Amino acid sequence: MKNSFTLFEIILSIIISSLVIIYSLAYSKELLETNKKAYELEVKKTNLLSTKVFLQKHKKDISKLSYKNSNLYFDNNLLLENIKNFNLNIVDNIIFIEINLDNTIKQKWSF
Repeated sequence: MKNSFTLFEIILSIIISSLVIIYSLAYSKELLETNKKAYELEVKKTNLLSTKVFLQKHKKDISKLSYKNSNLYFDNNLLLENIKNFNLNIVDNIIFIEINLDNTIKQKWSF
C-alpha cells in the first residue's frame, strides 16, 4: 500500500510539473511575440522621428525630397521605406507634411 501511494505521488508530481512547464513555455512564446511587435513599432517610431529631425535640418533643401514606390528619397538617396501615404505642402515658407508609415503610424508635421 505504501509503495502504491508513493508511486501515485510521483505520477501526480510529474503531471503537475509537466503542466507548469507547458504553460510556462506558452506564456514565454506569447511574451516573446508581444515584445517583438513592440520592438518593431519602436524602431518604426525612431526611424520616423529621425526622418523628421533630418528634414528639419534640411528645410532649405526640401525640394530634393521625393516620394516614389512607397519610399521616401532625399536627393535620390533612400530616406524611409514602407510609406503608404505622403503629402507635402508649402504655404508661406511653412512646410506641412502628412505621412503614414506602414499603416501603423500616421503623423502631421509642420516646420
